[in-house]
Amino acid sequence: MRNIVLGLMFGDEGKGKVVDFLTDEKTTVIRFNGGTNAGHTVVTSRGKFKFHLLPSGALRASDIVLGNGMVIDPFALKEELEIYKEENSDLRIMISKAASVVTPVHIYIDKKQEELRGDLKIGTTSKGIGPCYEDKFSRNGIRIGDLLDQPTILNKLKLMTKMRKHLLEGSEFLNEETLKKISMDLNNVGKIIEPLMCNTELFLEKKKSEGNLLFEGGHGALLDIDFGVYPYVTSSNTMSGGAMTGSGFSLRKVNNIIGVTKSYISKVGEGPFPTEISGETADSIREAGGEYGTTTGRPRRIGWLDIPLLKYSIMLNDVDVLAMTMLDVIGKQKSILICESYREDYDSPVQAMIEKKKATPEYIEMASWGEINDSEIDEMILKGYYGLPQEMKDFISKVESLTGKEIGIISLGQRREKTIIREKWKSILK
Repeated sequence: MRNIVLGLMFGDEGKGKVVDFLTDEKTTVIRFNGGTNAGHTVVTSRGKFKFHLLPSGALRASDIVLGNGMVIDPFALKEELEIYKEENSDLRIMISKAASVVTPVHIYIDKKQEELRGDLKIGTTSKGIGPCYEDKFSRNGIRIGDLLDQPTILNKLKLMTKMRKHLLEGSEFLNEETLKKISMDLNNVGKIIEPLMCNTELFLEKKKSEGNLLFEGGHGALLDIDFGVYPYVTSSNTMSGGAMTGSGFSLRKVNNIIGVTKSYISKVGEGPFPTEISGETADSIREAGGEYGTTTGRPRRIGWLDIPLLKYSIMLNDVDVLAMTMLDVIGKQKSILICESYREDYDSPVQAMIEKKKATPEYIEMASWGEINDSEIDEMILKGYYGLPQEMKDFISKVESLTGKEIGIISLGQRREKTIIREKWKSILK
């Protein structure tokens, strides 16, 4: 089986848990975009694991691939590899030679650019992602394959600092000795990860008939550089099409596209957010859902589920089936709202947000199913979909009717085993 798992909103939809749940010892998991600006959390009986560069399936997969569409901080990668190799000692790791390299220069420039934006700030994670993609597309970037050649690294560092001189004034990065040290440090990490470097597109072509391939999106679809709420987006293509350009594996060979949404929305960073809520309700959901950035630690903004945005994302990603997470979290609220439509006329909900700077939600109210404790969740998992509270099933059915897509995966709680696959989808997804 060859599937893609994507978050359909602004990130933090629970992709990590879904990928981990769908992964087994015969699965190859592929990350195809982004870098350390992504943060995925997986909770197992062994504890809580946080991923930034490695795909969330690393705890159980046979192989993981860091694709050419990624921008990789080699120093952060080295640390993450040391942690997760211990958890899955048989794991094979492959890194595309064509993936781009994030350097300390990129991180400095990222912070400087955000400072210069002032009131137009985006809310970047300051991990060097945007400047690294800039160098990739201006054809000046360092690639993973370059890390084995220290003179090449140094020459490219000199070029990127020369072209960004106005941003680097007063910094150490205009000093040649500093660049030489960085080039040597990068070269040393390159030697460590050399056995993991390969032409990953060729490996995936061989693996397509062996076991399962699971492509993991690094960010929510509405953060897509082209189709997201620009400029409050990331610097890569986060849509399903990005899986092809970021890995070299054709979309025509993929069986299912699984779109992940929470039962509400959370968002980190700036930008319009039509269904955003504040006050006690937002605080309650934030605390119950642990809505703090895995990468930044920032409290996430909270909002009700937005059907216009969800349908738009489903369309762009050609989603086959939905996975819904955090249903246990919003059950604690006295009533639950769903944004069914916007009051304004619009062709695209994203363009409504960008061009009109606002979109006024029209809500429908759903009955709450109340707080659910761990033992009740365990009982529901044993009984499957039909063991869920009627109010929760009503909520699921309403979302299905509004979006035209079935919710085949239902997540309750953080642990991987607290997940239900509805009968129709069991043989297809797992």
